[in-house]
Order: sequence, then C-alpha cells, then structure tokens
Amino acid sequence: MIEKFALQADMVIGAVLIPGAEAPKLLTRDIIGRMKKGAVVVDVAIDQGGCFETSKATTHQEPTYLVDEVVHYCVANMPGAVPRTSAIALNNATLPYVISLADNGYKAALENDPDLLNGLNIHQGRITCEAVAGSFGHNYLPAELAIRNKTA
Repeated sequence: MIEKFALQADMVIGAVLIPGAEAPKLLTRDIIGRMKKGAVVVDVAIDQGGCFETSKATTHQEPTYLVDEVVHYCVANMPGAVPRTSAIALNNATLPYVISLADNGYKAALENDPDLLNGLNIHQGRITCEAVAGSFGHNYLPAELAIRNKTA
C-alpha cells in the first residue's frame, strides 16, 4: 500500500520511530525513481538514519536535494527550526515525569508509571531497552526486573 500511494502522491512524509534502533526503509530507491517528477519526500526519521533509501541528512542552510527529480527534505533535528516552541512543547511533555521523580524518588516513580518505566534505557549498568541492547549486541534485562535488582 505504501508503494501504491507513494506513486500517486505529490508529497510523502515519512515519520518512523523504533526507539533505540535505526528507522526501517519504507521507500526504496526504485519507488522514489518511479514517483512523480517534482514530488517531495520529507524524512522526519532522518535522525534515526532515515526511512527512505535515498535519504541523507541535510541542514537548514541547504535543506533540499534531488534524486530522480524527486525533491528530498531531510533536515536533521527539525524542531531546531523553532527552538522556543519545541522547548516549550518538550517541557510540557516531560514536566509530569520530573515532578513524579522529585516527589517519589526514581524507583517508586518507575514502579508506579509504566510510561516512565518504558523510557528507562540503562539501570545500574544493565541495558533495559531491548532495541538498544540488540543494536549493540549486549544483553537485555527488562526494566521491571532491573529496578527490582533481579536477573533474567
């Protein structure tokens, strides 16, 4: 379905995130080459390696390039274009976690909030994010076991 719609599209925005891992390639070079001439692809996943085979990181100074007459926009750290707005949004999203950590201590905050626990990557030297462990060839210990000082 991705191929079907990409070939009809004037613009494709790719935004894929697999925490701790490289983004999968959703559009191949072949598909890009068969897209409408002048179509635009925006790769929001460029910070994780990009989700199009033809993606390469660009900057705000030179944000676009062409591959087979398809315009690519692959600016790394896109929120950096609006630093004040992105900082306010990040603060609003993270403040409840900071308050929970301050009020309860890290261990209780992690035990009481599955979303916060899902954000734990390393605890006492053990990798608690499966994707990160896999990417680096290290052993993985689920976060819920790590904070209880148990081994898998």
